Amino acid sequence: MLDMPIVTLKNGLRVGNFSSPHPFTFDDGTVLPACSVERTKRGALEAIETEEQDARLPIRNIKIEFALTDGVRDMLGEAIKTEVDIVLVPLPVKTALCGHNGSLAKTPFRVVRVKDRVTKVLYSDKFCV
Repeated sequence: MLDMPIVTLKNGLRVGNFSSPHPFTFDDGTVLPACSVERTKRGALEAIETEEQDARLPIRNIKIEFALTDGVRDMLGEAIKTEVDIVLVPLPVKTALCGHNGSLAKTPFRVVRVKDRVTKVLYSDKFCV
């Protein structure tokens, strides 16, 4: 098992980084470290691409969908067993788990909610399901 970075926010929430190679900075000043290269690679989804020639431009349009891999499924199972309140997952993982209109509300999995697009600071009390 490759360890998931975890921090405790100032509001008491324990938050884990599922697979991001980038650190997360919250509006309370807490920084959740990046995942290791190995964990990031293990957490990669399978990309399923459908291509078509654009009717107007000399480009190929790509429709991309993501599928969970065995490695990601294993990591999700491990994350559920971890003592955390929130596990931050990438939006494609959320979409692969529950579709475009599904909710993660009954799980610890959430997607970040950016407070400031310029500084990339995240809310410490708002998460997307």
